[in-house]
Amino acid sequence: MQKVKMHGLVGDLWPNIRLMQMTGHWLLEYHEETGGMVRLMRMAFCWFTTLIVFTQFAFITCFLILETYDADQMAAATITTLFFLHSVTKFMYFALRSKYFYRTLSAWNQMNSHPLFAESNARHRATALARMRKLLMIIGSGTIFSVLAWTTVTFLDDPHRQITDPENANETITVEKPMLMVDAWYPWDAKYGMTYFMSFIYQLYWLFISLSHANLLDILFCSFVLFACEQLKHLKEILQPLMELSAALDSVVPNSGDLFRASSTASNIPLIGNDGNEFDVRGIYSNQRDFSGFQPGIAALPSNGGGVGPNGLTKKQELMVRSAIKYWVERHKHVVKFVTSIGDCYGSALLLHMLTSTVTLTLLAYQATKIEGVDVYASTVIGYLVYTLGQVFVFCIHGNELIEESSSVMEAAYSCHWYDGSEEAKTFVQIVCQQCQKSLTVSGAKFFTVSLDLFASVLGAVVTYFMVLVQLK
Repeated sequence: MQKVKMHGLVGDLWPNIRLMQMTGHWLLEYHEETGGMVRLMRMAFCWFTTLIVFTQFAFITCFLILETYDADQMAAATITTLFFLHSVTKFMYFALRSKYFYRTLSAWNQMNSHPLFAESNARHRATALARMRKLLMIIGSGTIFSVLAWTTVTFLDDPHRQITDPENANETITVEKPMLMVDAWYPWDAKYGMTYFMSFIYQLYWLFISLSHANLLDILFCSFVLFACEQLKHLKEILQPLMELSAALDSVVPNSGDLFRASSTASNIPLIGNDGNEFDVRGIYSNQRDFSGFQPGIAALPSNGGGVGPNGLTKKQELMVRSAIKYWVERHKHVVKFVTSIGDCYGSALLLHMLTSTVTLTLLAYQATKIEGVDVYASTVIGYLVYTLGQVFVFCIHGNELIEESSSVMEAAYSCHWYDGSEEAKTFVQIVCQQCQKSLTVSGAKFFTVSLDLFASVLGAVVTYFMVLVQLK
């Protein structure tokens, strides 16, 4: 069997990717084994999951249409339908637009760090990985707890319910309902015997899979944004030492061909210190203000263009510093492209998510006005409310962090001592400020920007629609 090498961001996201594959997402790449029969089995599992998800959602929709006779029951069924609409749309959305996700996943796999700043890059990548895994554990634990709580509440609820008599709208009748997690219409009797047991197992599996589908895709979005934020922190962190290094450059600009070759082969360029030995670039970065290794060396390089120049740097050291400047500019361009790719992946899905959540929260607010005590109804409404708010907030808080980090890059450029640097350093700062004039954002199909302002707007819309519902009764 052929092994797929996991590296870069895909390697960092391997736990999340693996869980997406285990829950039936149409993520057929990044498997360790790629045999023909194995691939067919994976496709069969994805089709089976698709059938399970859409069939149960259809049963829930049929219940909303066929078996709701009064406003309260219809509102409760509508909330349930809208709640699971997230899972269905995101599952289908990922299947239809998986190529955009593959493109984003592979965006950083071939990126190399500059040897001067390898330690900073590795540290921020490790920080991003730790935050990704922490988020996965928190939301994953919340998903499991939600399924267990949902199942437990089912057996605490009254097995009978009052509904409006279909033959007489002025009277109510008491009917027995099956003890299942979600009200749904089935073409079989799901109240007793083996059909009830099979329906219960079917709903339990579907409930876990549906919540996992939506949450894992949300975690993937947050992981992308976290990775971009840590890359921006890395770029901000190396600005000051980069300015100090570039201050030693003279006004002579090297041949552009030499500069580009230096950028691609920088990892092979030795740095010669005052003692004539190669410099440890990690030691240079660990003490950002100690750049004594770039002072005139005792042992000069061979005379074929490698001697000490008027600025006290050897030719190779000059190319190293200039390649570091080019590295910063190119890395920031890649961050911008990466964030744009995130928007391409999630744009329409974010729009549908926010629209659906706004309607769901409005109906939940209306249902919350009917809470009369601490009972199953109250816990169910509050559970729906907290879960839905959490889904919206997790997008907005990470989108807001991206905006803040990208905005602070220009501030970091202004705060470094660029005015003491060379002409090349000043030009570099101008390029930085020009690139960072507009904050990096993720939009919902260009209708809104994902941020805490969006969260406030959603809450404001919910309050407005809730007041309309109260007035209409």
